[in-house]
Amino acid sequence: MKKIKDWLSTTGYILFRKVIRKLPKFKALEETYYKSGAYTLFDVYLAGLLFTITLTAIGSIILSLLLHLFVFRTTIFQAIVASLLLEVIVVLIVIAIFFFVPILKSRQKAKEIDENLVYTTGYMSILSAGGVPIERVFERIAEVEEKVAIKELAKRFLTNIKMFGMDAISALKDLSKHSPSDTFSKILHGLANTVKTSEDLHDFLTYETERLLHTKREHLKRRINILMTLSEIYVAAAVVFPIVIIVMLTILSVLGSRLLGLSTVEQLNLVVFVLLPMTSLIFILLLNAALPEE
Repeated sequence: MKKIKDWLSTTGYILFRKVIRKLPKFKALEETYYKSGAYTLFDVYLAGLLFTITLTAIGSIILSLLLHLFVFRTTIFQAIVASLLLEVIVVLIVIAIFFFVPILKSRQKAKEIDENLVYTTGYMSILSAGGVPIERVFERIAEVEEKVAIKELAKRFLTNIKMFGMDAISALKDLSKHSPSDTFSKILHGLANTVKTSEDLHDFLTYETERLLHTKREHLKRRINILMTLSEIYVAAAVVFPIVIIVMLTILSVLGSRLLGLSTVEQLNLVVFVLLPMTSLIFILLLNAALPEE
């Protein structure tokens, strides 16, 4: 898959590099693209998009014409109209995929960083307490960090220093621009200023860790309140309400009335085998959205 993607981007850039230079700049998408962890140039990515659009457009219109003419036995006019319509749909799908994949990747990595950032800054604070320089701190993060998003940023910092010859301040500022997490970007910017002014890294990282712990604590309190509310609603909707319905249906059956033309047994089966499972499924989805993934 990666080889195909690289081939599309490389071939596309060779064919469309002059066209890319004339296109308007997509600043927001370019920023999101780099924050998603991509290392190839944004122009190469756009060239891959143009080349993919070209291939899919040609392939879809040829395949559609063959199908409509020889399989569905339509007229030439109908085949052309249907093929053009299909081509437009396919091209729009390709554009949507190329535009939304970096956004989804960036958001996913930002979420992963934000949920685990407090542990990373805490570890950095412990390392800096012993007078370890910022370069060595990031080396340790790159070695022991389990979260891929944070590990990649730490490796990028080391690459900027060891391969591109940046100083620590420039490398931190570059990392701040490429971090998908706004919170981590602010911390990196603060680290750059701390290194620049020769202030104590330990004090800064300790302060940021305490602030993140406070934020995480408040966030967990809100989650607990939501869970308490959901538990009360669940008791009312999935325990009390079905019992009331069953009692009412039983009383109505004694009186000889029929609801929606269904017998009492059918009504009870509807409540037990349809209403209750659907209610439970809805609450499972709500709990999955409310509970943290950690």
